[in-house]
Amino acid sequence: MKRNILSSLGSADRPWDNTPSTRYSLRFFVYTVFVLAGFTPALASDKDAVAATGSLLIRGGWLFDGISDDRRRNSGILIQDGKIVGVDVPANQQSSTPARVIELAESETILPGLIDLHAHYNLDLIDKGRAEEVVYNGIVFLANGVTATWSAGEFYPERVIAQRDLIEAGRAIGPHLFVSGPYFGAFRCEYQVRVAADECAAWPNNITEKEIRDEVDKWAQQGVISLKIKQATPGEAKIIIQQAHKNDITTTGHLANYDVEYDVSTRDAILMGMDRIEHQLTLALGSDDPRSAEMHEIVDLMIEHQVYYDANLQMYGGINLRKDYPSEMSWADESKYFTPYTQTLLLQRGPPLPESEEREYNQRVIELMTLYKAGGKHLLVVGTDEPVYTSMLPGFAYHRELLAMTYAGLPPIVVLKAATINGAVALGVADRLGSVETGKFADLLVVKGNPLKDIKATRSIRIVVKEGVVHNPKALLNSAKGKIGPAGPADHADWEFHVKPLRD
Repeated sequence: MKRNILSSLGSADRPWDNTPSTRYSLRFFVYTVFVLAGFTPALASDKDAVAATGSLLIRGGWLFDGISDDRRRNSGILIQDGKIVGVDVPANQQSSTPARVIELAESETILPGLIDLHAHYNLDLIDKGRAEEVVYNGIVFLANGVTATWSAGEFYPERVIAQRDLIEAGRAIGPHLFVSGPYFGAFRCEYQVRVAADECAAWPNNITEKEIRDEVDKWAQQGVISLKIKQATPGEAKIIIQQAHKNDITTTGHLANYDVEYDVSTRDAILMGMDRIEHQLTLALGSDDPRSAEMHEIVDLMIEHQVYYDANLQMYGGINLRKDYPSEMSWADESKYFTPYTQTLLLQRGPPLPESEEREYNQRVIELMTLYKAGGKHLLVVGTDEPVYTSMLPGFAYHRELLAMTYAGLPPIVVLKAATINGAVALGVADRLGSVETGKFADLLVVKGNPLKDIKATRSIRIVVKEGVVHNPKALLNSAKGKIGPAGPADHADWEFHVKPLRD
């Protein structure tokens, strides 16, 4: 997302000094010690959650399993120890196994847990650049039925990794956190760079091939499964992709810089082996732009090489979409999840300008629909791309994106598959997530209504289940109220971005 004002950037972080990064990590360390000692803090609990131990049977209502092209009546889904052990379980086999039964109404529908493949946890709240807040943002995601996220580029990856480890250990609540690590390219310096050639201490212009490969290996060892390439040169991008694939890691790219030119063209990125493309397929600012002529060639290449596409419509058309469809695009007061002090800062900042003009946004819709109509519906994924500068949060933005995709012309069934199984396949986790099938994690949500007819039903959530743990979405949201952002001026340090040089 483009900023109108360049961020004010500080000096580099140093290990175990009094930097925001270190203080944040120490908070997680103290948090972990308390948890292991048996003192579970409030942020790690949902008083209405039901543990994953024992058996759970969900019966009644309807099921969209993420694979089929329609929903069907749900006779029973059997869950044990966090995994799905039975689907379409007949009534005569249900009596002896479940410890608990959830009965659904005729009007309710079960969906696989939703997946965000462009989930930013970084926020710019004090005009000092972006910094990650994972704890309460994660809770808001989960409350909205998003049970898995890939954080598309991080400025403080250690924060995301720390929270990932707590969640995986059962010591905190949140979605599956698939970590991206830092940006691979000059955007490691955030908005002090506009093009890849601008100098960035975190990604020097004279970075060597060995340094690039070592960086990929370093983050692979920390459990990163997909990398974000942004403002890298073609030569750098080629090395990143090669080394990522050696580590069985996928890559995605934000390919256009802030002079609205390519750092790496979409064509070249596809031929290099990039696995996903973000935002746009061409640089055309409208259908009358000569650059739109390459669209069909790019679409053909996307299908030939099976490259996934994350259009981010709600971000790049969000201002105008919220103006044109106010009640449908903004149905909740998202500001209340920020601290009172932060709410004041955001009000003072005022409304942002639209990210793109109407004709440019229309071109993005044309590109999305062209890929779909050419046979690329299975290549569409859902990503919010909502780094926070306003009171709009990515957990809610997910449902804005689903709606925007239907406004563009996609059938709800296509959007639902983009939100579930397509995202799991694109990220390489379809063996665990993305559909309601035996052997997979019990990640699902129960919604009121039929989202195959009205996609807005996905936001009317009765329960969220993540790895067999049943959560009350209202309780989750209540636990996050007033928690995001600094509490006051003395709390600014954790919310400032600082460049960490690649070299000592």
